[in-house]
Order: sequence, then C-alpha cells, then structure tokens
Amino acid sequence: MWKFPSQCSLCVTNQVTNKKHIYEYIERLLFSHAFPITIQFFVYIFILLSCAQSKLRTRGIYGGISTALHSFRMLYHSILYLSPSLGTDTTKLTTGLGWYPNHPFGHTNVTLKDPSQHSVGHETFLRVAVEEWEPHVKVREASDGTITISGPMANLLNALADTLNFSYTLVRPPDGAWGAPDELGNWNGMIGMVRRNEADLALGPFGMTEERTKAAEFSYPIMIDYYKILVKRAHAQLNPWGFLNPLQPLVWLGVWLTFCVACITLTLSRLALEWERLPITSNIMVALRCSWDQLAILLQQTLQSIPDTLSAQAMIGLWLLTVMVIMRSYSSALTSLLAVRHIPVKINNLRDLIDEKEYGLIFETSTALTAYMKDSKKGIYLELEETKAQGRSQFLKAFELLQAARTLVKHEDYALLVEITTIKKILSDDFSSTGSCDYYIAKEHFFPLIFCIIGRHGLHHMPFINFIIQSMVEHDLYSNWLYEEFTNATACLKAPISITVKEPYGIVGLWG
Repeated sequence: MWKFPSQCSLCVTNQVTNKKHIYEYIERLLFSHAFPITIQFFVYIFILLSCAQSKLRTRGIYGGISTALHSFRMLYHSILYLSPSLGTDTTKLTTGLGWYPNHPFGHTNVTLKDPSQHSVGHETFLRVAVEEWEPHVKVREASDGTITISGPMANLLNALADTLNFSYTLVRPPDGAWGAPDELGNWNGMIGMVRRNEADLALGPFGMTEERTKAAEFSYPIMIDYYKILVKRAHAQLNPWGFLNPLQPLVWLGVWLTFCVACITLTLSRLALEWERLPITSNIMVALRCSWDQLAILLQQTLQSIPDTLSAQAMIGLWLLTVMVIMRSYSSALTSLLAVRHIPVKINNLRDLIDEKEYGLIFETSTALTAYMKDSKKGIYLELEETKAQGRSQFLKAFELLQAARTLVKHEDYALLVEITTIKKILSDDFSSTGSCDYYIAKEHFFPLIFCIIGRHGLHHMPFINFIIQSMVEHDLYSNWLYEEFTNATACLKAPISITVKEPYGIVGLWG
C-alpha cells in the first residue's frame, strides 16, 4: 500500500533543526480530515516561518529568504495536491498545476488516483522500454540478452513496481532512439514500441510535445529542462601586440600627435632665438635634441634641459602633466593584463553557432528538438535544420553522446546541443577524472521541455503512476537522485572566461 514518504516536504527543507519529529507529527495531523483547509493553511504558514527562522540563524539572511521561498512553493503544492478536502477532482488538480482545460497538450487527461484508496488489482506483468541516457538511466545488457538498469529512472521504476504490485521485463528499441515520426507518420524508437503495443511503459524520460501526446499517454511531469550549447573551452593565448591593449587606438593617436606638436613647437621657439648665429647643421642638431627631450619625457626619464622662455616652460609643464597621467594609467593596466588573461569565447547563442561555419553540430537523434527542427518553416530552428544539408550536423544515439563529448567536443570544433542535465553529467565526469574545466556552456538556453515517462493509451496503471510521481516530485526525490549522479558538476558550471596567472614573466609574456 502506498504511503507518503516518511520525511515530509517540510522537514526536507529543515533537516538541521531539532524540531524535525514535531513538524512531521504536525504535518501528518495537518493533512488529516480533522482540520478544514483554512486552519491547515495558517498552521502550515506558522511552521514554514519557523523553518525559515531556523535557517536564518544558521545560514544568514540569504539562507532564511531562500528557505522561505522554497517553503512557500511547497506550501502551494501541498495545499493544492495533498489536502483530502480536494479529493480526487481532476479539474482542481489540473487547474492547480497550471494546466488548462483547452491546453493543446490535453492535460485534463492526467488523472491521479491514490493507490491506498483504489485497488490496483492483482500482480500484473508489464513490458518496459528503456534506452541508456546518463544521468537518468544506465543500461547494461548481458551476453544472454538480460537487461539491467540503474540510476534515477531505475529507482523510480522500482518504486512504482513495489507500490503498484507489478513485475516487469525490460526491452530496448532496435534503433536506440526515443521516437519521432517519419514522412508517413510511423514512429520509431521507444514511442513507436509503445504505440505498436510492443511495450506498456517507456522510461525515457520523454520531452512532451503535442505530437507525442497523440502517440502515447504522458505521466505527471518529472522535471523541466532546457537545451544549451556545449563547446570546448579555449585556452588563454598570448597576444604579440598585447602591450598596445591598455590604451585605445584613438588615445595612442592623440599621444603621438601631441608628442609631434610639442617637438615642433619647442624646436621652432628655440631656433627663433639662435637662427642667425647657428649653421644649418647645428639647427638640425637642435631639432633632434628637442625631439629627444620630449621622447625622454614620454618614457618618464629625466629632463635634460629646461627652455629659457616662459611660454616654452609652460608648455613643457603641461606636457609633463599629461604624460604622467597617461603613462601611470598605461603601466598599471599593462601589469593587470600581464597577470590576468582572457579566454576567447566564440559561441554564446544559436546565432553564433550558425555563423561560425567551422563548427560542427551534434544532436541526439529522433528527439523533440530534431522533430521540431524538421517541421520548422522559418526562423533559427530552420537554419539549424539546414546545417544538415551543409554537412555540419551529426545525429547520435543517446548513449553515444557522452563519448562524443569526451572526444569530438573536447578536442575539436564541435558543439553539442543537449539538455542541461546531460551537460552537468559531462562536466562532473570530466572534472572528476581531470580536475580541470575543459568545456564552456553557452549563455543562451532554448527549447524548454517538460519530461515524463509514457505509457500506452488505456493502460490501467497510469492514474496511480501519476499519483506516485506527483508525490515523489513534490518531495524532491527525483532531483536528489539526479544530484547523486553529478556530484562535481557545480565546479565547472560557471567556469571563468579570465584567469589569474601566478608565474614569473617570460620573454613572450612580457611582450604581450
């Protein structure tokens, strides 16, 4: 018989407090039929504020605010979904979720039934389609054809089987794909297996689209994810002309023009006094000497001679002040540039990727994204589809993506377009093995998807599966299982585009 997890959503956010058991008892009592929903609401508000106050003492203002926001989100879900006063009214449940009766995905069909109040029946046998997609599920196939799985989706499947009293056998799609229709409307992959009644359930998880909902029945949402672009992280390169970077070209031009004007003006003012007494060769030497003095000033050297006239002295003083300000700024900026090196970034969005013709693109085959690209008539997704005709695109199976990231993406000019969850797995594995961050994640995220498991239309277990998945998601169980798969991902999620160099200056380094 299904029961809610013993550690309530409230206590998940308040594990550090010694009031844990009291809160569990209050929450169990709170959602019983003993109290109307109004009393439930205000009592729960009091408990959540107590949780936030506890976090405020241990983690400061940020911890208290973040805990309060998270707790109020859990309150919203709990009042809408867990309170018995709502019963099993699908309309209230779907409205509370944000689904609307006329939504194109038809989510009023997502019914929820509590297995503790409705009999599922005697033990049944289901065929479950699976394919490897780390970090969600790992698939191992023995020489005798026996298939075993592990990971978050395996945990979810085992919880469903134990609660709903069914056994299962695992099957893999021959093409290793999730599922997309061809020109004739025939589906491949796991969706095709479910549609042809070759499987009762398919784990996936599957991104939800309107077209897919017509081919199979989608469960309660497990998670929401976005696509991002993953490319190799460039290395900081020395620029031979880096010593010019502290000043803009217009500033450099102004400095040298001022230098020339000062040289000419001071030379003419001195020659005007001694022109008739000096031969022509001496006049040339005077001009060179004046120019040399101004160059010494520019290079912050000692002034060799002081002009006799007051106007020339005033001009020299103004020139000295200007040079001092400019060269002090230049020297400090140059020191910073020598210590901090910037890593060049070429790809930050889909437009950059399409315009950089030397980059190849890697997609997972037969996904919601590739199907949408194929049906696009204009816009950026049509341009992505056209890269296939240009020979820039590769379409790989899900279990091939991690290997492609370790080889093609990491060492060559290839971009991998996958979900953020997959990117976290790649980053975590790479950092665990190398201790460095060798990938760069583009800033733009695109093509958001709701991910679910799917079943064949009319499957008796789906309402009960929806109820269990809903409870697991609200208690954040699936997210916790996922985090266990990429423990080191946060080390490289926001890799810097500039690095501080702590090493002696070499000849090349001093140059630029």
